[in-house]
Amino acid sequence: MNRHPGLRTAYRGIKMAHIVGGLLLLALGIWGLYDEYYYVVDFLKGGIPIALMLGGLLATLAACAGQKNEEDEANG
Repeated sequence: MNRHPGLRTAYRGIKMAHIVGGLLLLALGIWGLYDEYYYVVDFLKGGIPIALMLGGLLATLAACAGQKNEEDEANG
């Protein structure tokens, strides 16, 4: 027995508002991408070197951590 039937209806209303808000923001983002295409491309071009540096740092840290674990297992 559901003691609070109004909560389910309220949840549906919130869920619908999230869907409508998400679609609105998606449409706004697509319009912004179309309208300011060159700024978006410049931003992505600037982000590629940063992403490569972070990826290299992460790979180096993962390799060092893996090497340390292998040494610990070999020693004892």
